[in-house]
Amino acid sequence: MPEKKKLLIGCEAIMTYIGVTRPLFKEFVAKGMPAKLINNRWYAHTDNLDEFFKRLTFYKEKNPPEDAE
Repeated sequence: MPEKKKLLIGCEAIMTYIGVTRPLFKEFVAKGMPAKLINNRWYAHTDNLDEFFKRLTFYKEKNPPEDAE
């Protein structure tokens, strides 16, 4: 069985992997998501993304908004 691809190249590939739209992608980059823009192309490693979201979602909000999903 072939190994899963770990390096994601391009904004679309990263957005598909994490399941977000472009505005949310930009918001996560601003929050420190481990993705790098090199020569106008985004690069990210799936292990780094997984770890980032593990840390980001670790603490539960005490008072989530009523309309939160």
